Amino acid sequence: METPTLLRGLDEQYLVQKFETLIQQAFERGIEEGQKRFTYPPVLRREHLKEILSVAYPTVDKLTRDPSFPRLTAISARYPRDAVFKWIEENTVMIEKYT
Repeated sequence: METPTLLRGLDEQYLVQKFETLIQQAFERGIEEGQKRFTYPPVLRREHLKEILSVAYPTVDKLTRDPSFPRLTAISARYPRDAVFKWIEENTVMIEKYT
């Protein structure tokens, strides 16, 4: 049985509205995440990591001891913001291992 043209039009309109809503939500989430990320200074401290990761200091210490965790070599206990966020994106499973 063929769907009447009016119903097909309503289905398409509904799908377009849903798709537009999803795009808007993704855009807003991207803006929010970008604002959060760039409110931190270019060089992070332990306090920033604790806040960003929402973990306790012992967990921050475990993570930063990992050889793959980005850090500045000239200044101890300082971490490059952009490299840290990239590391987080690439290592979310590892973060769960330490928590």
